[in-house]
Amino acid sequence: MQEPANPGRRPTLRELEVLRTLILFGKATAAARKLGISQPAVSRAIHQLEERTGLTLFRREGGRLLPTAEALALHQESEPIFLTFERLERVRWRPEDASPVLRVAAPPTLAHWFLHRLLGEFSRSEPETRIYVEIGSGPEVVTMMANGNMDLGLVDSGPDHAGVRYLTFRSSDAHAILPPGSPLADRPFLTPEDLHDQPFIALARRFPSRTQLERLFLGAGVEPRILIEVSTAVAAYEFVRAGVGMTIINPFPMSLRHDPDIRFIPFRPSIPYQTSFVLPSMMPPSAVARRFIDFVRKHQLEDGYSLPIRSL
Repeated sequence: MQEPANPGRRPTLRELEVLRTLILFGKATAAARKLGISQPAVSRAIHQLEERTGLTLFRREGGRLLPTAEALALHQESEPIFLTFERLERVRWRPEDASPVLRVAAPPTLAHWFLHRLLGEFSRSEPETRIYVEIGSGPEVVTMMANGNMDLGLVDSGPDHAGVRYLTFRSSDAHAILPPGSPLADRPFLTPEDLHDQPFIALARRFPSRTQLERLFLGAGVEPRILIEVSTAVAAYEFVRAGVGMTIINPFPMSLRHDPDIRFIPFRPSIPYQTSFVLPSMMPPSAVARRFIDFVRKHQLEDGYSLPIRSL
């Protein structure tokens, strides 16, 4: 890597802001309008940043300025700074204890099958706290947390994101969920070979576990008979209950239902899951969010198929 021309001088916040805006808009004129400065000022800031770092940050192509790999790497490293500023702009500066508010985001499976009981109990223990629940996909929950729109998120898998961190409160391995009367119900565990030509309910391809399963099936030379593809684990479970076929999913939190007609069989090789709280990476959780985290760890139920993690 080329040595910086001015190794003793750090990039300024303004230079990094110009870099961020220019990457977003691709044109110096548009970036200048967004920042409320002149186009020459944009060019000067980028030139100074290149001088400080010794990097080439943009190349011109077809009338647009395209960021180099070095520019994108620098942007990724500095992005949490601006996300923090954006969160601070949205903070309502008031004594929290005067009127506590807890904003929680979770995917449908966790919201409907796990959070509803705990939020109800927490509300009864803190009747002065107002609770808002937002339901979205795992990636949407992570984005809401990174943008500072919620106080606490819960996911059973989440993408790497510079704006968030994860605290695991439940661990588990994928299980085969079998309908009543399945000929496989007495097996101690199931492998990909057991699923060949079996009627199967699959999660949508955007789920990482779907990709892992398909690799295992391909390696074993087997092909389940996929009848239905669904976008939530709850939907997969309900189709199993209806006798349509079997599925392989995270047993938590469906296992909390203790349905006597449904069998949960361990799947090998294991596919691990970690169900976690999602928190902003650059800010501590609010006081009410910390209380709810402790409440969940203490009051989450045993199910026999996953491991509650009750302390850090």
